Amino acid sequence: MSSNAANIDTCATCGKEGDSLKGCTACHMVKYCNRDCQISHRKQHKKACKKRAAELYDEKLFKEV
Repeated sequence: MSSNAANIDTCATCGKEGDSLKGCTACHMVKYCNRDCQISHRKQHKKACKKRAAELYDEKLFKEV
């Protein structure tokens, strides 16, 4: 397996692979191939997203001090 294989992104909803997937702008944990996939995955992703977004916000605040 080449090192590039580890860098391939996968859509969190449908499993489509590619380099041009868009990441969740709040948490950056998951990626989607299109808006429809993002919307259909929102219910499962919402809780983890809020938690990670809060962690990222806290990290940003601590770096500023």
